[in-house]
Amino acid sequence: MASTGEEIRSRLAAFAARWSVYDGGERAEAQTFLNELFDCYGTRRADVARFEEPQAGRFLDLIWPRVCLIEMKAPSEAKRLAKHREQALRYWVESADADVGVPTPRFVVICAFRRMEIWEPGAYPKQPRLVLDLIDLPDQYDALLFLAGPSHEPVFAGGQAELTREAVVHLVDLYEQLQHRAAADPTTLRDFLLQTVWCLFAEDTGQIPGHRFTQLVDELIASPHRSSADELGGLFAALDERAVRDHGLYAGVPYANGGLFRRTARVHLEPEELRHLRQAASFQWSQVQPSIFGSLLEGGVGHDRQWALGAHYTHEADIQKVVQPTIVAPWRERIENLTSHREAVAAQQDMLDYVVLDPACGSGNFLYVAYRELRRLEKRLSERTVELRRAEGLSAQESLSVHFSLSNMKGIEIDLYAVALARLTLWMGHKLAVDELGLTEATLPLPDLSGIQVGDALRTKWPRADAIIGNPPFHGTKFLRSTLGDDYVEWLRREFGVGVKDYCVYWFRKTHAHLAPGKRAGLVGTNSIAEGKNREASLDYIAGTGGVVTEAVRSQDWPGEANVHVSIVNWVKEPKEQPRAFVLDGTEVSGISSSLRSPQKEVRADALAANEGRQFFVAVQSGDGFILEEQEARTLLGDPTVDYTAVVRPFLVGDDITNNPALMPTRWVIFFGELALESAMTFPRALELVRARVKPARDHHKKTREREQWWRFSRTVPDLFSATESLARFIACPATAKRFHMVWCARDWIPSNATSVFAFGDEFSMGVLSSSPHTSWATVQSTKLETRPRYTVASFRTFPWPSGDRDEVADVSRRLYARRSEICLERQIGLTTLYNQLDDGAWRDLADLHR
Repeated sequence: MASTGEEIRSRLAAFAARWSVYDGGERAEAQTFLNELFDCYGTRRADVARFEEPQAGRFLDLIWPRVCLIEMKAPSEAKRLAKHREQALRYWVESADADVGVPTPRFVVICAFRRMEIWEPGAYPKQPRLVLDLIDLPDQYDALLFLAGPSHEPVFAGGQAELTREAVVHLVDLYEQLQHRAAADPTTLRDFLLQTVWCLFAEDTGQIPGHRFTQLVDELIASPHRSSADELGGLFAALDERAVRDHGLYAGVPYANGGLFRRTARVHLEPEELRHLRQAASFQWSQVQPSIFGSLLEGGVGHDRQWALGAHYTHEADIQKVVQPTIVAPWRERIENLTSHREAVAAQQDMLDYVVLDPACGSGNFLYVAYRELRRLEKRLSERTVELRRAEGLSAQESLSVHFSLSNMKGIEIDLYAVALARLTLWMGHKLAVDELGLTEATLPLPDLSGIQVGDALRTKWPRADAIIGNPPFHGTKFLRSTLGDDYVEWLRREFGVGVKDYCVYWFRKTHAHLAPGKRAGLVGTNSIAEGKNREASLDYIAGTGGVVTEAVRSQDWPGEANVHVSIVNWVKEPKEQPRAFVLDGTEVSGISSSLRSPQKEVRADALAANEGRQFFVAVQSGDGFILEEQEARTLLGDPTVDYTAVVRPFLVGDDITNNPALMPTRWVIFFGELALESAMTFPRALELVRARVKPARDHHKKTREREQWWRFSRTVPDLFSATESLARFIACPATAKRFHMVWCARDWIPSNATSVFAFGDEFSMGVLSSSPHTSWATVQSTKLETRPRYTVASFRTFPWPSGDRDEVADVSRRLYARRSEICLERQIGLTTLYNQLDDGAWRDLADLHR
C-alpha cells in the first residue's frame, strides 16, 4: 500500500533526527542510511536499486535504473558538495547503456548525510533543482518523492517551512505598520494578530464557513467608508458569542470560545493595511506548519522583522529527538506488544489520562509535535484494539466516544504573549490532527487550554505529568547575575542547594524531582550539562536518584541568535525494567553514562598527588584598563627614574599562541600582583593609568575586593608565580581551542585567563604535554565551549605521567618545537594555520616528529 504524505513526513522526521548527528565516514554507514531513506518512502530498496554497481573501474554508490543515481559523501563534505558535482554528473553520463536500451536515470542526488543536492541533469544541466539540509527534508519530503516510485512526481518547492516563514513575514510587516502609527495599544495589536491568525486558519480548514474573514477584507477594501474596527471587530465578537446566527453579516459564524476572543480586538486599518492583510489571507493557512509558526511569530513581533526573515526556530527533526524517545517510542512499544483485548482497553484508558508538560513551553512547538504524535499513536492503538478483539472472536465495537484531550497538554511560560501563541498553536494542531486522521470529533468550541499558564516555572507548582519535555532557557553561570539579578540567583542557591550553576541545571533537577517512578523526561540543555560541576548537580544527581538515560545527543548546534551547542537528554525515573535499548548520537550503545558517553568510552579518574601545584588557571584583570598599547608600554619602560619592568609585563592571550607566528605576546599589561597600594605607589605613572582607567568602574563593583583593591587584577594567582619563580621558563596552552598547542613562556610574561599554565621548564615535560596521549586525555576530560574543548583542572590533575626514556622524549620535543617555530616564522603563519596544513598533508617532517 502506498504511503501517504503524512506517513512519509512522520518517518522522515525520525530518520532526520537519527542521521543529522552522524559524524562518521562515507563507507561505514552509507548503505544503512540509504536503506532507511528508501524505507521512509515505503520502498524496499533491495527490490529496485543496487549498491556498488561496477562502472568503468569504480563502483556507483547506488543506482535505480531510469530513476536515480545517488553518490554518497562523508558528513565532513556537507559544505563542499559543489566540488563533487563534476564527478557525480560524469557517473550519470556513463550510466547509460545504449546496447541494452537503458537510458540515464532522471535524477542524481549528491548526499553528504546532513546535506544533499538533487539534480535533474537531462532537463536542468547547469544547476541543482534543490539543495537542502537533512533536517529540512521532512518538510520538503516531496523533493525526493521519486523514491516512492517512478510514478510519483517530485515537487521542488520550499515546503511548509518556507510557506510558514513567508506568511509570518507578511503578518510582522502588518503589525509593524499598525504599531508605527499607534493604531492601538500593544496588547490590542497582539490580540488582533492572534485573532486574525486563527480566523485565517479556521476559514481555510472549514471552521469558519464561506471564507467569511477574507470576504470581509475584500468588502472593506472595496468600500473604504466602512469600518474595519466595526466589521472585523464584530466578527471577533461574534466568535465569542453562543448565539447561532442564520442571517446578517455574520451568518454561520461559529462559537469559538477558548478565551481567544474574550477581549475583542477592534483596530482600524488604513486601505494599504487592508491590502496587506488581504495578501496574508492569500496563503494556504491549512498548510502552515504549527511547529515553527509560533516561534517565528513570537520572534518577529518580539524582536524585529529581520528575526522573522531568518530561520530562528527549532526544526522538527530536533524536537523529535525529545518527543520520539520520551513519548513515541515507549507508547509504540507498548501498543505493538499488546497481547489481549483487556490489555488494549487498559492502554486506551492510560492514554486518556496521559499528561505531557513543557515547563518552558515558549510558543508551544514541543507541545504541538507531542500532541500530533500522540493522536497518531491513539489511532494505532484503536486499530490494535480492533485486531485483538477479532483475534479473540469478540464482536465488533464502535469507536471510542472519548478521545485524547488537548487539555492533557500542559505548559508553563513566563511570557504572556508566548502563552497565547502556544494555545493558538495547539488549537491549530487539534484541527489538523482531526483532519489528517479522518476523525469525527468536534474541534469547536475551542477546548479550554488554561493548563498552558503564565508563570516562572522554577517558582511555580507543576501539574502532574507522565512526560516532561522541552527546551529550558540558556544562561551560562557567568551571566546569571547580569541576566536574572542578584536576588533571583540567591533564591536559586537557597532553593536548589547546589550553588550557582548554568541555568538549565535547575530545570533538570526540578524535572527529575517532579517525576513519579516509571515516568519519563526529555530536555535540551547547554552541552555543559554533561561536564564538570554542572554535570554533578544535574545528570549525576539524576543518575544517583534512580534516573536512567535512554537516549541522548552529547553535543550539537542549536538554532537561534547565539552560537549555542546543546545536549539532548531523555531519561526514565526508576524504571520497572532495565531499558532494552540505548541510543547515543544516533548509534545504539550498551548504556549511557551521566557524562553522556557509552560505557566503553567513559573515563573516570582520580586526581594524582604528583600533579598538584603544577597547573594553573591564571590572571583575570576584570576590565581592559590594565592593558597598554605598545607605545605606552615602551614609554614607561624607558623611564630613566623608575624601573617599570617589575609591573609592565608582556601579556599572553590564547590568540598569541594560536595565531602569532612568533608564539609570544603581542600586548602589554600593568600587573601589580599582590602588591600593597603603598608599594604600587613606587610605580607612579603606571598606578595613575590604572587609577584613571580602572578605578571608576571598580568603585561601583559588587565585590569588595574589586572595590577596595582596585589596582590589582581580580585574580592574581600568586601560587603560579611561586611555582615558576625558580624556573627559567614555563609552559602555556590556550584554555579553549580545537587543539591544545603548548608554547614556552618567558618568566616575566603574564598569562591571561584565556590560557592554561604548567609549572615545568624541561623538554621532557614539554614533550609529554605535547603528546597525543596527553591531548587525547585532556580532550576527553575537558568541558566544552561550543564544540571546542576547554582545558580544566581535571584535564591535568588526573593525567598519569609516563615512564620511559626521558632523554629520547626530550630530544624529539626539542626538535619538534624548533621545527614548528621555524615554519611559523618563515611562512608568517600561526599554529592554527600550520596544523590545518598538517591535516591536509603538508609538513611531513613535522608529522614524523609528532609520531
